[in-house]
Amino acid sequence: MFKLVFDNMLVTRLSSLDSPAAYVTGLGRLFTDAQLLDEHSKALLAQPVAPIYAAFPADVRTAAEVKLKRASEFFATVVLTFVIRDLAQLLDKYAKKCEKWLEE
Repeated sequence: MFKLVFDNMLVTRLSSLDSPAAYVTGLGRLFTDAQLLDEHSKALLAQPVAPIYAAFPADVRTAAEVKLKRASEFFATVVLTFVIRDLAQLLDKYAKKCEKWLEE
């Protein structure tokens, strides 16, 4: 059941990003939302610890730090790599279109 729901969400989101403008808007939302990882990491690692995290026991703060680090590493290694490669392909296609236009 979960797989079906997830697949439907994925198809809906992907089909809504067909146009370049929608794709860029989607990337903007993704990177804006990803700043949340940075904000929580800074709050957790600040000295003294931010008040919202200071209320938690040390083991909970450590677990949160580990999970934030894993999420950040995933974002850096998987998401950013995909986006950079995808943008490189889009730029390559655009350059080829411009080249054909200049030849005419």
